[in-house]
Amino acid sequence: FLSMKKFLLILSVIYVFNFQINAQETNLDNASNTYKTFSSDGAWCWFSDPRAVHLNGKTYAGWVSSDGSIMVASYNEKTGETKEVNIYPKYNKDDHANPSFVILPNKKIMVFFTAHSGKGSDEKEPAITYAISKNPEDITEWEDQLKLKQNTDGPRSFCYTNPVMLSEENNRIYIFWRGGDWKPTFSYTDDQGKTWSKTFSLIKSSLNTQKRPYMKVSSNGKDEIHFSFTDGHPRNEPLNSIYYLKYKAGKFYKADGTKIGTMKSLPIEHEKCDIVYDAPEYFKQKNNGIRSWIWDIAVASDGNPAIAYAKLPTESEHEYWYAKWNGKTWENSKISDAGAWFPRYEKDKSTREPEPHYSGGVYLDHENTNIVYYSKPVKDIFEIFKAESKDNGRTWKETAITSNSKKDNVRPFAIRGADKNASGQVLWMFNDRYSQYEDFNTQIKLNIKKEKLSTNLTKVAVKDAMQAVADWQVNEKLRHNLGDWTNGALYAGMMEWAKIAGDSTYLHYLRDKGDKIHWAKMPRTNPNFRYHADDYATGQMFIEMYRIYKEEKMIKPMEQYFNYILINPSTRSLKFTFDEGSYATERWSWCDALFMGPTVWAKMAKELKRPDYLEFMHKEYLTTYNYLFDKNEHLFFRDDTYFTKKEANGAKVFWGRGNGWVIAGLPTIIEEVPNDWKEKKFYEELFVEMATKIASIQDKDGYWHASLLDPKSYPNPETSSSAFFTYAMAWGVNNGYLNKEKFQPIVKKGWQALVSAVYPNGKLGWVQPIGAD
Repeated sequence: FLSMKKFLLILSVIYVFNFQINAQETNLDNASNTYKTFSSDGAWCWFSDPRAVHLNGKTYAGWVSSDGSIMVASYNEKTGETKEVNIYPKYNKDDHANPSFVILPNKKIMVFFTAHSGKGSDEKEPAITYAISKNPEDITEWEDQLKLKQNTDGPRSFCYTNPVMLSEENNRIYIFWRGGDWKPTFSYTDDQGKTWSKTFSLIKSSLNTQKRPYMKVSSNGKDEIHFSFTDGHPRNEPLNSIYYLKYKAGKFYKADGTKIGTMKSLPIEHEKCDIVYDAPEYFKQKNNGIRSWIWDIAVASDGNPAIAYAKLPTESEHEYWYAKWNGKTWENSKISDAGAWFPRYEKDKSTREPEPHYSGGVYLDHENTNIVYYSKPVKDIFEIFKAESKDNGRTWKETAITSNSKKDNVRPFAIRGADKNASGQVLWMFNDRYSQYEDFNTQIKLNIKKEKLSTNLTKVAVKDAMQAVADWQVNEKLRHNLGDWTNGALYAGMMEWAKIAGDSTYLHYLRDKGDKIHWAKMPRTNPNFRYHADDYATGQMFIEMYRIYKEEKMIKPMEQYFNYILINPSTRSLKFTFDEGSYATERWSWCDALFMGPTVWAKMAKELKRPDYLEFMHKEYLTTYNYLFDKNEHLFFRDDTYFTKKEANGAKVFWGRGNGWVIAGLPTIIEEVPNDWKEKKFYEELFVEMATKIASIQDKDGYWHASLLDPKSYPNPETSSSAFFTYAMAWGVNNGYLNKEKFQPIVKKGWQALVSAVYPNGKLGWVQPIGAD
C-alpha cells in the first residue's frame, strides 16, 4: 500500500489556510506554472550549448542546481517519466557551469562542464570535466569522469563548453571553450575523449589584444562548424559588433566562401571575418552607438547560417534581431523589442544594476531557423514567446507561450534535435529568484502542458501530484507572517516532501523561512498571549530542520519559550471566553491547538531528552480531551461555545477541519514518544477511535465536509479536512493501527478526491477559508 505517509502528508497539511478559493475558478491560462516542471532546481547561462538534446522520444538536458551541483536529466515523452541525476555534487555554485551534450554514434551520452573561470569544488587544478553514460539513451549510470586540462596561457582558466561532432571527420569531437587568455579556444578528440589534440586559439584581434570575444557555435553535424562572436562583453565594448566564421575540412571561411585561414594559421583575426552587425559603421551613419550581444547561431535548411542577437540601444531598452546569409549578403531584421535586463538584483535606487546587458534571451529553433523563441517583459514579468517568419526572417508573427505569470520566465532554449513531431520544443528558466549568476533559485520548465493528474496509487503518480502542489506553493507569496500558525501545517508537510523530493529546492525554501523569522515563535505585541499554541505551530519544521543541519539556532528559541511555560504554567480554565487580563488561548481550549501544540512538545521532548516536556504535554492534552471530546460521537467540539449548538438537521456541531487538526497531530505524537511510555496507549486508542468514526462519514465521492454530521447543509467538498483525514488513516494502515481491508478503500477514495481537486497549475481547490466551524 505504498509508503503513503510521506506521500499524503504534503497534501494533507499544505495550503490549509494560505488562500481562499473560488470553487468556480478555472485558472486554465498559460501561466508558467501550467507547464511541466523539468526540474524544480536549476539554472544555466547561455554560452554552453547544447544544454538540451532530443533523441528517440527523450529529451536530455542539464543545469546547475542552487547548491552548485551539476545535474543531468531525461524526460520520456511516451511515459511522462523524468529522471534526474547529480553527476557532480556541489561542483561550482555558478550558472556558467551548466553541462553541454553530445550524442555519440552508439547513442551513449557524452557530457562536458567546467567551472566559471576557475576551479570546481575539489579540483586541484582547473579543467574541463567530461563523462560518457554507461548505456545508450540512459543517464542513470556513468563511466568515470575524465579531465581535459590543457589550455591557452592566461589567468582566466576555463569557461563554457560547446562540443560538436562531425560525422564526415570520422566522428571527431571538437570542444570549444573560453580559454585562459579569454579568447575562443578548442581541442579535438578522435577517440571519444581518450586522447586530445593540442589546444588551438581560434580568434584574436590584431587591433586590441585585450578583447574577450563571446562566441556561439553550431554545426550541420557532418562537415561544417559555424561560429558567431562579438568583440567582447558589452559592458567593455560600447560599439560591440557581431561577426561570423565557418570551418570546413581544416579551413576557415567567410559566408561567401572566401578562405581566410587554416588550422595551421590559427588564430583567425577578427578583422578578416564577416561582420554581421557593424556597430562602428552604425555609429558613423546614425551618430548613435548601439552595442550588441550574441545569443545563437544555427544552420538553415538551405545550408546558410542564421544568427539571433540582441541590440542594446540603452541599458533599459533591449531589442532582438535576426540575421540570415542570403547567398550574397547578410540581411538583418528586428524580431521584437526585448525590454530591460532581467536579473532581480536587490539594491536601492542609488545602486547601479550590475548586469544591465542581460536580456531575457532569444534562441533559434535549429530544426527550423524561421522559428525563434525569446523572453521579454509584459507588465514587468518576463514571458516566453515564439515568433515565426514566412519570408526568411524579414517579418515575424509572435505567439505567447506563457502569459499571466507571477514570476519571470527567461533564457529559453530550443531543444536540439526536437523536430516538429516532438512534444517538447523549448525549455526555459522560471525564476523564484535570480539576482546574478551565483545567486539564483530557479526551475526549468518544458513547453508541455501539465496533464490532468493521475489518481492512481503508484509512486510516480502520487509523487507527480505532490510535486505539482508543492511547486505551486513554493511560487506563491505567503499571505501571513512567516511564523504564523497558518503556515505551521504547510511547513510540516513541505518538510516531509523535502525529504523525498530528490533535490534541495524545498529545504532551501524552508530554511529561508526559518532564517527570516530567526527560528522563533511569531511575535505578539500582547505579552498575555505568550502561551498561545499557535505561536509554536511552526516548531515542527524547526525541529526537523535541526535534525538535518544540527544548528542549535533552529531550536534554541523554542527551548527557551517552552522552559518559560514550564516554570510559569497557566492555570486558567478552558472556558472559551476572553476576560480582562485572562485569555482563553492560554490553555489548549480549542481543538485546533491539539495539532499546533503537543506535536511540538513531543518532538522537543525527544530531541532534548526532556521527560518534563512530555509530562506537561500529556497533562494539557488530557485536560483538553476531557473537556472537548464527545465520547458518544467520538469527535472533538471546536471549543465549549459549541456544546449546545445544533446543525440544521438537529445534529451536534462538529467541525471537519477542527477534527482534522486533532487526528492529523496524533501520528506525530505517537511516533515521537517512547514505546515504553505508560501514556502512549491513550493516544493510540484515541487515534483508532477517531479514525473509525471519521471513516464512517466519508461521502460517496471520497470527501468530508465542513460539518461532519450535517453534510447536506454544507454540500461542497472540503479538502483541508479531507486531506487531514486521508493522511491520518493512511498512516494508520501503514503502521498497523487500522485494519487494511477496511480502511485502505477509504484512503484510496480520499486520495482520489484530493487529486481531483488540484487545478492544472497545482493549486489545491475546495479549501475552506479561515474559520472556526
